[in-house]
Amino acid sequence: MPAGAALLAELDAVDLDSLPSYELSEVVVQARRVSAHAHAIATAAAAALDRHPDLHHPDLRAVCRSLPAGTAFVHADVAAADLSARLLVPPGEAKLLIREGRAYAGPLAGTGAALADGRIEPAKARAIVRGAGDEPAHVAAAVEAEVLPRSAGRSVAQVRTDVARALDRVDPDGAADRHRTARSCRAVSRPKVLQDGMAGMWAVLPAAEAVQVDTVLDALARRAREAGDGRTLDQLRADELVDRVLGRSAQPVAPDGTVPARPAVADAGGASGAPAASGHGCPSIPRTVVHVTVPLTTLMGAGDEPADLAGYGPIAAQQARALALDLGSTWQRIVTDPLSGAVLDVGRTTYRPPAALADHVRHRDKYCSWPGCSVPAARCDLDHTEEYDPPPEGAPPRPLGTTSDGNLGPQCRTHHRLKTAGVVRVRQRTAGEFIWHTATGHSFRVRPGTEEPTLHLTGPPPPSPPPTPPPF
Repeated sequence: MPAGAALLAELDAVDLDSLPSYELSEVVVQARRVSAHAHAIATAAAAALDRHPDLHHPDLRAVCRSLPAGTAFVHADVAAADLSARLLVPPGEAKLLIREGRAYAGPLAGTGAALADGRIEPAKARAIVRGAGDEPAHVAAAVEAEVLPRSAGRSVAQVRTDVARALDRVDPDGAADRHRTARSCRAVSRPKVLQDGMAGMWAVLPAAEAVQVDTVLDALARRAREAGDGRTLDQLRADELVDRVLGRSAQPVAPDGTVPARPAVADAGGASGAPAASGHGCPSIPRTVVHVTVPLTTLMGAGDEPADLAGYGPIAAQQARALALDLGSTWQRIVTDPLSGAVLDVGRTTYRPPAALADHVRHRDKYCSWPGCSVPAARCDLDHTEEYDPPPEGAPPRPLGTTSDGNLGPQCRTHHRLKTAGVVRVRQRTAGEFIWHTATGHSFRVRPGTEEPTLHLTGPPPPSPPPTPPPF
């Protein structure tokens, strides 16, 4: 059957408990075909949103052109902002949906047709788009012709490899340029939240250097195992990486194979918190401060409310108390009232009032105030919700915003620029409660410093004249 509504209805009517094992696995396969079909619809809708007249309105183009050099937006950024808020996904995920929709309607039409029919899964289709979607149409079509026919019998990793090899065969002259462009995108991700107080980080490196890092970590781990260390190779690789980045010496291992907590490392002058060069030849590490927001009852041992690790999220009470006892480290304890959540102590005694106010707002909101954005407030701009500066000469008068906790909020640079351009609008109903309006008329209520979910408010915002962008 074609992957679509009829197939979904058939699957929905199946009595799974009555099927033999062979057919149960086939139900899974057919259900994933329906999912692929739905993904094709989603990408087509995302691309249609990107080219919708509402996002190409002359007023919108005017405010985008008015931004300073280097900050102009393309329409995909506007559409991606709307989608990221509605789906509560990072802007990059929304942009990828738009990119896929464009490719499936253009040079990778064969991949789009295979996706819509459920012949390949979304992850494989994305691998083809990521590898060839931005190439000239004739190159993309040639890569698709080589890779697509056998992709159904290949894993996602194999499809990625197939695309890379096909691209080098089809366009060998462009290999150096592609590598140079890709190398410019090398990065190490921010910590991603995992369960039970753990975090994941992802490094994108040139292949040769990545293999070198892997080989060194593996050699260090195996050497430690041969010397009698009871940790697993994976544990040793992780610990060796941390030790070398943070400039720590190798830690002793307890009889049960566990590694005791590391003491704070003092610098050459005796001050703790700035590790000096280790025995491995690592340079000293710049002094940094990590904020841990701890409810007062947790810190006193009278409760077990979780704390908040800036840039990560909640950590268990036991971990928070252990960090609070590490007086020699670079952790900064931020104690809050468990009833009101008000900041009681940020660990400073000589702050000027503007700095204290900024500190309060960042600790209150914790993250960018845009729906679903997880950029920590410490890396965000503090923006006036109602503009502080008067409007340009000749522009309609408007109320002037104050520099207060009820008129300040953290915005990452991407969403700050969207707001400054007038592409999106925001107001603060109460301090820390943000109402965002997007270019398509969607509205969202966000309280970023709390556990409250983002609310999608029904109905478009009331009409208003096109905004005049203030100085950025």
